[in-house]
Amino acid sequence: MRYRRVTAVLFAAAAGLGGCRSEDAEVAVTARVPVGVSIAATDTVTDALNVIGRLAPPPGGSALLTASAPGVVKAIAVQIGSRVARGALLIQLDAPELEKEARTLAAQAEIAVREAARQQELLRQGITSARQADEKAAEATGARSAADAAARLLERTRIASPIAGAVQRVLVHPGERVDAGAPLVEVIGGRMLDLLAAVPGAALARVKVGAAATVRADGDPEEHAGKVAAVAPAVDSLTNAGQVVIRIPNAGGALRAGAGASGTITVGARHSALVIPDSALVVLGDSLTVFVVGADSVAKARSVSVGVRRSGRAEIVRGLAPGERVVTTGAFGLTDGMRVVPTAAAPAPAAPPKP
Repeated sequence: MRYRRVTAVLFAAAAGLGGCRSEDAEVAVTARVPVGVSIAATDTVTDALNVIGRLAPPPGGSALLTASAPGVVKAIAVQIGSRVARGALLIQLDAPELEKEARTLAAQAEIAVREAARQQELLRQGITSARQADEKAAEATGARSAADAAARLLERTRIASPIAGAVQRVLVHPGERVDAGAPLVEVIGGRMLDLLAAVPGAALARVKVGAAATVRADGDPEEHAGKVAAVAPAVDSLTNAGQVVIRIPNAGGALRAGAGASGTITVGARHSALVIPDSALVVLGDSLTVFVVGADSVAKARSVSVGVRRSGRAEIVRGLAPGERVVTTGAFGLTDGMRVVPTAAAPAPAAPPKP
């Protein structure tokens, strides 16, 4: 009798334990994973090309000034970083030989002009021939030209800036003797700069003159708007790349010539494209996948084809319909058919502002 009672108790206990395991299994089956979701929506997406290069002054945006004649640096009116206006004095040269030659030629020209005038008077009186008067007039003209050229050359010993900008380099010191053609000082305008960047040959045809672009100098978080000013007509056979020039207004002087910079060129735009947050894309096997959450809160894995990906947004070319909800956070570890608890749906990130 006691044996049957013990057996019944053990059977009841076993049945109770078995019931607990069944409930745990049921809870595990019906467990739901909290996820963030977003609604796929149509929007305009821009296709962009990222480039890297170096900033440089545009043609005519810099000037390296040289000595017009042998001389001695008499005075330096600027230093590195000095802001200068067009026509401002930079360096004054002392050229005694040139001054002496200019005075001599000016005196010779004055004599030649007087002699030509005297010959014209004699011609009116019939004392000299027209030929002789013409020869003296030609001599006077040549002498005046030589004197004017020497005077202009002497004026160039006053080294003035041909552009408004800032002094980049001062290459001489006071009292230093320089030869004709020796570099003296460099001025850079800086109000407009070019980003010279190499673009792979396969992408060069997509870049058009006038295309909008943004540029960011190394170490500078600020973006500066610009436009494509030129595209190389050919591809370098060694690098398989062609050069693109992005021109950027720089009135505030935030950008500096010679600095490295990166650029983003807008090469196209697609309207009414289906867009989702880039974070919704996961890699399963060899394809990009999104988890679509239906009304029953079941996440279904679906392969998609992706177009442009930029600024946290991804264009879906195939595999998704407008209005469908996709998992954007918490997708790690999800499997097809898993029940989820979606948070409030949010739209895809807004399109970035046009440069």
